[in-house]
Amino acid sequence: MSGVKLGWIDFSKEHRNKVISVMHLLTEPGAVDELGIGVVRDAFSNTFFPGTSTIQTRAKYFFLVPYLLYDLERRKMSKADDFISALHNQESDLIPVLMASGEDGIIGSSSGSELKRKPSVVYWNGIKAYGIFTGDKMSIYDYAKVICAIQTRKQKLKDQGSIKNKDDEIDGDDKDAVTGDLLGRFWRLPDTPENWKANLSIKLSDQEAIFLKNQIVSSCPRSLLSYVLQENATVFLAIQEFDHIEGIQDKLPLELRNQYFLAKQFADFIYGTHLRYNVILSKGENIKVLEMWDTWYIGIREHASIDLSMIYPLLNRNTNLKRFLVECKQAMQQDDIERLDQLVIKREIDLKGKTRSKLNNKADFDYKGWVGISKLQFRLANAQRLIKDIFDGLGETNV
Repeated sequence: MSGVKLGWIDFSKEHRNKVISVMHLLTEPGAVDELGIGVVRDAFSNTFFPGTSTIQTRAKYFFLVPYLLYDLERRKMSKADDFISALHNQESDLIPVLMASGEDGIIGSSSGSELKRKPSVVYWNGIKAYGIFTGDKMSIYDYAKVICAIQTRKQKLKDQGSIKNKDDEIDGDDKDAVTGDLLGRFWRLPDTPENWKANLSIKLSDQEAIFLKNQIVSSCPRSLLSYVLQENATVFLAIQEFDHIEGIQDKLPLELRNQYFLAKQFADFIYGTHLRYNVILSKGENIKVLEMWDTWYIGIREHASIDLSMIYPLLNRNTNLKRFLVECKQAMQQDDIERLDQLVIKREIDLKGKTRSKLNNKADFDYKGWVGISKLQFRLANAQRLIKDIFDGLGETNV
C-alpha cells in the first residue's frame, strides 16, 4: 500500500506551521489512534495533567522558552517570521549547552540543529495553561506579531522625533505610550538574572521549582497534578501504571476520585477494542496478543458495565464515536466477539477508507508487533517526569 500524502495551499508561514504541528502530533509516542478514541483520552489527560503532552521531557523548558522570548522582545524586529526564526535559532544553540550536563531529556540531543519540533512548540500550551504566559489563547505566532507591531510603532515614533533615540532615556509615561505597556508584560516569571544562560542546567533551581509549583497549583487547582504537588505526595512517583493510582485513591478529593475511576473504567473498556484490533491484524497468530486478549476477556462483562453516558460530554458531539462505543458495549455484554470484530473493522474503515484501512488489507500487512494505542495511561509518565523535576528542585526527593 502506498503511504498517505498530505498537501495544502501555502498561504503563509503561520498556516504552514499549524499544519506541521498537527502532523507532528500524529507521530507522538502512543498517539497512533487507529480507532479514533483520542478525544476521550485527551480529555481525561487534560483533566488529570493539564499543560502536559506526551512529547514533553523536562520541566526546565517551561522557563527556557519564556526566557528566550522575553529576551527577544528587546530586539528590534518588524516581522513575526524573523522573530520566530530567531527563537528557533536560539533554541538550537541551547542544545549543546544543555547536553554538556550529561542529563537526559534534552530536546534535540539526537537531531541537533536539524531539530524540527522545537521546545517552544512542545511547551507553548503548557506555558499558557500554567499562567506563565498571560496572553490568554494567543498562539506563539500571534504573540510574535504583537511584539513586532509594538517595536515597529516604537521605531516609527522615534523616526518622527516623538521620543528620544536611546532606549535608556525613555521612561515613565512616554515609554508606556510607545510600547502600549506590553513589552515584558506577557510574562509571569521569577526574577531572572541577565546572565541566565551562564552555567545553564536542565535542572530547576529552587526558585524556579517553587514558582512552577505555585503556578500549577493556582492555575489548575482541581487537577491530579496540582493535588500531588500541593500535598508533596512523593509516593506518586513510584506508581508505574495508571491503574495503580487506585492504591492512593482514598487520599484523593472526592471529585478527583470519581474522575479517576471513570477514566480507569474507560481504559479497561476500550482496551478490549484495541486488543481485538491486534488479534485481527495479526490474523490470530501472535501468541502474546492472544494471551493479553484472554486475560482481558475474563472480565469482559465487568468491562462492559461502564456507564457510557458519563463519557458522552467528552465526545464533542462526535456521533459516530458515540455509536461505536455503544455498539461495542452491547457486543461485549452479549459476549458476541464476532460482532465486536465487525465493529472494530468498520470503525477503522469509516475513519480511513478501505484503501488505507490496515484491517481491510490485513492479508498484505506484515504484523511485527502491537499496532495503535495500548492500555491508556493518560500521560502519567510525562506528568511524573515534570513532578520529579519540581520535587528535585524543592529538595523533596531523590527518587
